[in-house]
Amino acid sequence: MNPLDSVISVGGAECLNEDPTFPVSNLFEQSKDLVLKSDESVDHQLLIRIPFNQPVKLGGIKIYADADSEDAPQVVKIFQNKTALGFSDAESDEPVQILTLEPKHLNSSEPISLRFVKFQNVSSLQLFFEDNHGGNVTSVQRIELFGQTAENMDMANFKPVKG
Repeated sequence: MNPLDSVISVGGAECLNEDPTFPVSNLFEQSKDLVLKSDESVDHQLLIRIPFNQPVKLGGIKIYADADSEDAPQVVKIFQNKTALGFSDAESDEPVQILTLEPKHLNSSEPISLRFVKFQNVSSLQLFFEDNHGGNVTSVQRIELFGQTAENMDMANFKPVKG
């Protein structure tokens, strides 16, 4: 699996309930000093939309956050190709996959496996950070997505990610 940084449309990324001081664009920077945070005056939830500039097949995700902090994400619901997903939809709709993150999952050298067969023709990804480890805000340092562009998939070279 390859990093998909080059096909993420960073300028089109959006986040509902972000603290304007710590915007979603920080997720795509290499600096640990830049983070995305939820707006403490509202609540701890975040809803991120990440568009791609071409369809992709996703196989893994890395989420970087302070694993020792109660602001670290814990429950992440993953949706795909939903152009207008709001908080009520994210809470009630069936996600493609739900991740329950423990400290060992954050900042790991290995991506967290996504159900590859469920993420075959993804034009945008929605990440609903539903819960954290008890903090008033949710803080995420970086997100990396792994897979390949849809048209470049060669099944002869496919190797599943072990989770």
